[in-house]
Amino acid sequence: MFKSIRGTKDILPSDQKYWEYFKSHAFDLANTFGFKRIDTPTFESTDLFLRGIGLETDIVTKETYSFTDRGENNITLQPEGTASVCRSYIENGMFNQPQPIKLYYFTSIFRYERPQSGRLREHHQFGIETIGSHDPELDAEIITFAWTLLKNIGLENINLSINSIGDITDRKQFIIELHKYYKDSGWNKNNCDDCNKRITTNALRILDCKNNNCKNHINNAPNIMDFLSDENLKHFENVKKYLELAKIDYQINNNLVRGLDYYTHTVFEIISNKDKRQNAIVGGGRYNGLMEKIGGNDTPGVGFGMGVERVINEIINNKIKLPHNEEKSILFVYLTDELKDKAIEYNLIARKNKIRSELAISSRSLKANMRYGNNLKFSIIVIIGDPKEKLNYITYKELNTGDQKDINEKELINLMKI
Repeated sequence: MFKSIRGTKDILPSDQKYWEYFKSHAFDLANTFGFKRIDTPTFESTDLFLRGIGLETDIVTKETYSFTDRGENNITLQPEGTASVCRSYIENGMFNQPQPIKLYYFTSIFRYERPQSGRLREHHQFGIETIGSHDPELDAEIITFAWTLLKNIGLENINLSINSIGDITDRKQFIIELHKYYKDSGWNKNNCDDCNKRITTNALRILDCKNNNCKNHINNAPNIMDFLSDENLKHFENVKKYLELAKIDYQINNNLVRGLDYYTHTVFEIISNKDKRQNAIVGGGRYNGLMEKIGGNDTPGVGFGMGVERVINEIINNKIKLPHNEEKSILFVYLTDELKDKAIEYNLIARKNKIRSELAISSRSLKANMRYGNNLKFSIIVIIGDPKEKLNYITYKELNTGDQKDINEKELINLMKI
């Protein structure tokens, strides 16, 4: 027997209601905020992610699904959504349109990492990107979007953390001081293997190390805020001001850096207080400079990625009540083979009127078909024929109320038009 590959999961019919609930909220809010949908290919040239995400990131060095295709092209399944959107922005000349360009996506993401609750090797990401403006109000807008979406869905116990990691110039002096602290504090003698490597390849990442020995040193490490230029500090102050205007509570976490090399200036994460692992539900920030890395002009951008499975886990764990759909649905049960054609005719009329409908299987007993209709949550069962004499007559039963009445063909057709 075949089984799904480790790190993948079927989304069963019984689970679809949670996905539809999420997507309806996400897509409606995107429209309200003025974002337009974009869909990019599931796989891209490997070089796109090497240049965009960074050669020394965990995603590139440990987690990508990369292969050489039959044409000798180096291909990688999307490990995140932003780089593909930026590639599309350049390739399709979106820079010639009025700026900023505001886009959203819903896509599968592939990372070879340890499967965990809400984070599989194939998982789904909802993301938004605003490209073409430096305005700090847009940093605040994408954070406001993420916060509003989670609140609209019904999540209450969430926390927002923000930070600024400045630009390349700010970070250059900061990294010098971080190296000095790493050596002088003795951190280099009690570090983990990842920090030992990152200090020379991607020094900022040692600040968000989860190793307990490293955490003891992180709290006393240099503060990047002390190295921001006046302009970049003002940018961050304005982001905070706009969040306060939106009445969104936040906390500043100066060790928050995110795991992708393209981030600059504002970075943020939202976590759930109910998640003991404190995994981020959503994370993002500004990525000025990414466009140049992948062959475009110097174009600013800001966005986020939201792990859909993690949000759905929160919906389930918080027992959020989903809206009940009261739409009409009909199961047609015919009692003799001679009445099958008439049942098919009624079924076609129902579907023409956009009513969910189905023909019952004649080999089942009437009782079994009634049970089937209840299990599949049909609102109405129409029985064609008399249970006793099996004549051509119609019983109309509403399962929600238990009300039942005998009707003629004209009455049934009229009821299906309502």
